[in-house]
Amino acid sequence: MDTHLFRSTMSLGGIIIALWAVFLSVRADSASSYRGKPIIIDTDIFSDVDDVGSLAIANVLHNFGLADLRGVAINTHSKYGALAASVINTYFGNGDIPIAAVRPLTNETFVDTRDFVLGEYASKIAYNWPRSLNDSSTTPTPVEMYRSVLSSATNKSITLISLGFLTNLAALLNSPPDDITPLAGPGLVSAKVKKLVIMGGRYPSGWEFNFAGADRASAQQVVNNWPRQVPVTYSGYELGKSILSGEKLANYARPDSPVLAAYQWYVGRCSTVRESWDPVTTLYGILGLEGSRELGIGKLFAYANEIGYNEVLADGTNAWVNDSSVSNQHWLTLVDGVTNTSVAELLSQFFAHDPSDRSCFIYKSLDILPRE
Repeated sequence: MDTHLFRSTMSLGGIIIALWAVFLSVRADSASSYRGKPIIIDTDIFSDVDDVGSLAIANVLHNFGLADLRGVAINTHSKYGALAASVINTYFGNGDIPIAAVRPLTNETFVDTRDFVLGEYASKIAYNWPRSLNDSSTTPTPVEMYRSVLSSATNKSITLISLGFLTNLAALLNSPPDDITPLAGPGLVSAKVKKLVIMGGRYPSGWEFNFAGADRASAQQVVNNWPRQVPVTYSGYELGKSILSGEKLANYARPDSPVLAAYQWYVGRCSTVRESWDPVTTLYGILGLEGSRELGIGKLFAYANEIGYNEVLADGTNAWVNDSSVSNQHWLTLVDGVTNTSVAELLSQFFAHDPSDRSCFIYKSLDILPRE
């Protein structure tokens, strides 16, 4: 951040950053009234629609008081990512949640050059639904938002949920002391982050796009150099691949739902069924291993390992290293007796949720999940 931020000669960019810092401080001061888990979501919303499902889950649980969504960071460069995120937040009544966009911004729209089946949705919902954010270029950078939110948070309180490339988290680790806090990135993470939850990798080893795709260097840096005292949980490709959510979404969602529209545009051919890599990760990131008494949901997830740590190699593949001295890194599986179908049905209920309904009781009526 510009060290002359508050001087009378500050630039327009400096003014924007200063205003965001004040705004985030006010949000942090009022956050004590929230009983929900404080989270920040870092998403690659743009090339897959499951990010929309994840933001829907986070917003619904935010409105239930089970999560406190402190910010959304975008790790893809299209300007439509931040705008699409704003649409989802605004739809659920949370248009004031800070959004930060990685730079440089582009005008890129999604084209499925692999299978020529999947469709563009981010620009479409951005221009056809209300949103609080008018221009992606007015957002802070993810590092600026991270440093502001974390510095004002209670120690060891924030859960970071990473859904995509690790570009922003690598930049956070590399960030120097500034006017916001004298702590450099690793020290700030160690002081303020309770847990990091990452959708990425295959387990116990393999190739996966979030690590090995667009930014292998950042994946290596974050996974291999994350402060060891801060726990990390990985949600692997193999977990979300088998959970197909969004079925019959049009039967349950409001006709004006941007979540519904995004799934229809992306999946296409009258289907809304999609793999659930990011929604599963977000649900675990908020509810953890224990589930939720308020929702009547018992344990869905378990750790597949007891010891060891993850390592990303130069080619972006990952491998689990068995090490009895490390016990705070894990990868996820489903609890015995919990089926892929039952989790998919629960996720679909979140996607279809009516934002005018702030009640948890609809989920207690579901007969598809273990009870507390």
